[in-house]
Amino acid sequence: MSNLTLIAGSEPARPAEMKARPRVGRGTRELGRAYRAERLVCACVHVTIRLDERLGLTPRERPVVRVRFQEPLADDLRAELAQLVRRRGSAADRVAERMDAIELVVNDSDGDHVRIVGRLEPPQVRHGQLRAIEFELKRSR
Repeated sequence: MSNLTLIAGSEPARPAEMKARPRVGRGTRELGRAYRAERLVCACVHVTIRLDERLGLTPRERPVVRVRFQEPLADDLRAELAQLVRRRGSAADRVAERMDAIELVVNDSDGDHVRIVGRLEPPQVRHGQLRAIEFELKRSR
């Protein structure tokens, strides 16, 4: 016999059920405008902001900002985005480094304006229309 005794009416202890880790949603989607050198370069930018769940990131590194530029675009920005889409690997990284920073003014759901300044990274998906391609914006320090 076992030395374990059960209290009357109780069931033996079971391991706690481990539920799957909750997934972060697709993020918040907002509309914004893009500026360079205080000049409007795109009047309609779809901005998605989500949190990166990887371990070891500081709170400043957690937000991931992805943007899709809609028409109309300034001609110089359109040419730079086309180069960024066409290039791969280190060539795309060099094009991204040469690009000037972009300032996004995002209209959030509360009616406030949020300013985000950063540089564009080469897209993960490189085919399709320019307005359907999503670029990551690395925030400036």
